[in-house]
Amino acid sequence: MRGYAVAQIEASAAIQDTPHITKGGRVVPKAFAVKRILLLSAAFLVTYAASAYKPAEERDFRDIAAGGCSNRDGDFIVRGMVSSATEDTVVLSDPADAESTLSLTLPGRGPLSRVKGFFTKGKYETAQQRLDELRAEQTPVVVTLKCHGNGTPAARNISYTNEAGLSESITF
Repeated sequence: MRGYAVAQIEASAAIQDTPHITKGGRVVPKAFAVKRILLLSAAFLVTYAASAYKPAEERDFRDIAAGGCSNRDGDFIVRGMVSSATEDTVVLSDPADAESTLSLTLPGRGPLSRVKGFFTKGKYETAQQRLDELRAEQTPVVVTLKCHGNGTPAARNISYTNEAGLSESITF
């Protein structure tokens, strides 16, 4: 009997030297258990992220032009024509009613953009030039907007179809 007890103590000491977790009487390496926990955590995070995502919903141009920007929960989409474009503002008009307009702000430039402008043509100059071309060509655009605290919609993306029939976009 004494030999059995000594063998159990020695076996216990040998097991304690190796990283393990016991599961139902069998030994499972800690690395395996950690991998399983990481996989379950990753699956949980992906599921949470997928359920938290809200796609942009399309809204009627007249509703936004008349009621202003009140969708504070997320992005929304509106279709229109470019009436005018400046460095920081775009005015859209309703394709069905040119009298109905909507003013959008464009995201601001970074602090070093003016310095960069001396050396290259910047993203904002290119975007303004393309918006002026879209206005001259009377090309319909699809704009993804986000409401800010002051109720002014800000453009995040402006999509259009080019002369070749391909979809292009200006992202801010």
